[in-house]
Order: sequence, then C-alpha cells, then structure tokens
Amino acid sequence: MDKRSSSFFSKVRLPHIGQRMIKTTVSVFLCLVIYILRDYRGMIVQSCIAAVLCIQPYASDSRTLAVNRLTGTLIGAFWGLAYLLLMTHVPILNIHMIIVYAIMSLGIMVTLLCCVTLKQTASASLAAIVFLCVVICYPDVERPFMQTLDRLIDTAIGLTVALAINTFHLPREKQNDKLLFIRLQDLVPDRYSHISSSVLIALNRLYLEGATICLVSKWAPAFLTSQMGFIRPTVPLIVMDGAALYDVQEKEYLNLTALPKEDADALCDLLDSMDAGYCVFAVRDNTMIIYRQGNISMPEDMEYNIMKSSPYRNYVDGPYFEEDQIALIRTMDTDVRINILAERLAEFLPRNKYRVVRRTMPGFEGVSGLYFYNPEATVENMKKILLDYVSSDGSP
Repeated sequence: MDKRSSSFFSKVRLPHIGQRMIKTTVSVFLCLVIYILRDYRGMIVQSCIAAVLCIQPYASDSRTLAVNRLTGTLIGAFWGLAYLLLMTHVPILNIHMIIVYAIMSLGIMVTLLCCVTLKQTASASLAAIVFLCVVICYPDVERPFMQTLDRLIDTAIGLTVALAINTFHLPREKQNDKLLFIRLQDLVPDRYSHISSSVLIALNRLYLEGATICLVSKWAPAFLTSQMGFIRPTVPLIVMDGAALYDVQEKEYLNLTALPKEDADALCDLLDSMDAGYCVFAVRDNTMIIYRQGNISMPEDMEYNIMKSSPYRNYVDGPYFEEDQIALIRTMDTDVRINILAERLAEFLPRNKYRVVRRTMPGFEGVSGLYFYNPEATVENMKKILLDYVSSDGSP
C-alpha cells in the first residue's frame, strides 16, 4: 500500500453505530425469521420495508408512526384491491399491457391523492408501495381478495416488529456525574427561529445517556415549551436571563427572582410619565402572563401580532394584579427612541434596584428593547440555586 492510500485510510473514520441502526438491523432480521417460520409465504421485502420505515429514535414516535403507516397500508391495499377487481371484471382493459400498466400508474396517483385528502401525507410513500405490491403481479392474480390480505399481513408484520423493537433501549454507560450548561442562543439565533430537528435529537440522546444538561435561555419558557416536543430534560431550565428556574415536565416555576412590587410599580409609573409602552412579564399559578401597558409602540405591536397566536403565550391589555409576581419589564421601540428613553431613565432609576439589559430585536431592523430585572436575577445566581436544588433533590 503506497503512502497516498495509507494517508487516505488514516483519515477515514467510520460513523458511530447508533441505536437506530442496530434496531433497524434487528427488525429486518426478525422479519426474515418470521418469513422462515411462515414457511416462506408472503412477500418478505414488504415486511422489511415496513420495518425500516417505522423505526424511530424514540418509542413514542414509533407508536405514532405505526398508526400512520397502518393507515397508509389500508389506503394502499384498498386501491390495490379496487384495481384488481376493475381489471378482472372489465376484460376490455386487458387488451394490451400498455393499458394495464397505464391504469396501474394512475392507481398510484389516486392512492397518493387519497393520502393527501385524508391528511396522511407521511404515509403516502408506504401506501404507494403497498398498492404496487398488491397489483404488480397482475395478471397472474387468481384471487384478488387473498392477494390483498396477504400484502396487508406482510406489512402488519413489519410494523409490529418495528414497534416491539423500538420499545427497547440498549444499555448505555450513564454520564450522570456532570452538570452541563448550554446557552440556547448557541443553538438557535433568535426566538423567531426553530431549533433544528437534528439538534433536538442529539440533545435528547445526551439526556437518555444520563447527561445532566441545563438549557439557559434569555427568553421566556414559551419559546422552549413550543419546541421541546419529545425532549425529556433531566434538570430544570434557566429562563428569562436568570430570572427563573422552570421545570418543563411539571410546567412549574421552581424559583423566581421577581422584582419587588414597589420597584415594579415605580418603574411602570416612570414609563407612563414618559409616554412609553411596555410589557410586564408576570407569573401567577405557574402561568406566564404578559401585560401590555402604556403607549404601545409600533414595533411592540408588530411582535404582538406575530406571537399572539401561540397557545403558549398569554397576553392581556391592562395593568397587572397584586397577586402577580413580576419576572421582568420590557419596553421596545426604535433605536432612536430607546436611546432617548435610556438617557431619561438613567436620571431617575436607582441603579441598585434594577438590572437593565439592552438588546437588539432580531427580525426588526433598527429596533431595540430595554429589559428590567431584579438585580439579583442573573444566570450565575440561578446556576447556584440550581446546583443546590439538584443536590437536595437527589437527582444526578
């Protein structure tokens, strides 16, 4: 072997063999074993295809997908049977194989159209495969109903095997001796964007391996709640730039470093006197409520129109209530107006009563926001609280 070949192979690194690869391999093997036990009856390739398509990283995903795939199988089988009955009972359609195959191709289109109409687009490919498996042997089909039933059984075997295999997790070395902090802004540029599915899958894999990971976000929990999906965090999240500790599983604020009522009232009165609009982010009964007050600016209204349809955000026009805990207060406007407002506020606000953070607002050119927190509401302080919580809770 020459030096160039040696150099090439030294650079080649095989990818990690993950659980999904192993599960897919085992599923196909079991389908083949069942094929032997059935005395080689049926179309084994259809069982294997169904198993491969149904394997997912997580068991809950597999169950959902299995139901969808079964629906797709029934759709494909229905139209496959309809094709066989049509061709059997209308002999004139069999005068030439070109016509037979043309109608067969149209059957694919009808099958796919049916999936789209029934909102089963995720199962459209399997429905088309089942349709073809039912009809591809025509005209060598003597009993259309038995042909269709056999293909249904073949697919059901693959789906059942995949669902059974996917409920098992291979043993892994637990990494429960580490506490990792990941800033959410390192995963996604802004709260108007979506975290990529590959990042979510990788993150959840770490959770399943026992890694203790805390996501740190400068945004309210609504952003995370709307995107977490199948993520199963093992520790609470630090949200709102250190103002709160939030448990996603229990939907509970475990700790909130709120603005004192008198300080929140004083700030709101000051903003009102300056004819500024602002939002008060308050927590009541573990629910985040966003109160819109004052002379709301156009950028603030634009953001509201984007966010108001979210089921995870609760907007109220008007003042907050006595029982509310104020997590933060934000005013948002053009850079020019925020500059003027910041200068005026600096003259009146006691520095020891508020932590003020200015942020540019992504998606809005020339727009900034001023965020007012309790001075003790910092990420570093909340990390210490989290460490105490994890230790006392006995969690890894």
